[in-house]
Amino acid sequence: MNEAQLPATLGGAIGTEPMWLQAWVMVMVLVHLAAIFFLVGREQQRWRIRIEPIAIIASFLIAAFIMSWMYDRIGYVRLLGLAHLIAWTPVYVWVFLRRKRYPLASVYGKYIHLYLIVAGIALIIDAVDVIRHLAGNGELFMRWQ
Repeated sequence: MNEAQLPATLGGAIGTEPMWLQAWVMVMVLVHLAAIFFLVGREQQRWRIRIEPIAIIASFLIAAFIMSWMYDRIGYVRLLGLAHLIAWTPVYVWVFLRRKRYPLASVYGKYIHLYLIVAGIALIIDAVDVIRHLAGNGELFMRWQ
């Protein structure tokens, strides 16, 4: 890969991808950031801060930082999915184990289940990408060859 031809930022590289992939990235961003709307909730006649949205947002920001750092060092390769696996997996498993506390009848419950679906799909894709990278197929779409 000729790194001189790589876009300067990961966002720039993603911006060169097909619209369907850019839309998927936007869905992941929006679902994670929607956690902001659920930071405070009313339970048992009291308002309280919910820890799950804090964890979801924190894991999203950590993954973004790791992914940008990796992009600067190794370029636009499938191994970038490792950032999601590292940052999102612990939060995903924790929220998944607690999911029965949030019935689908509530808006928050619907959000938690949407997060689990979107993040789950992303983690599967990332695991496949990391395995493909380790197996020798590391380039993403062979764009800058």
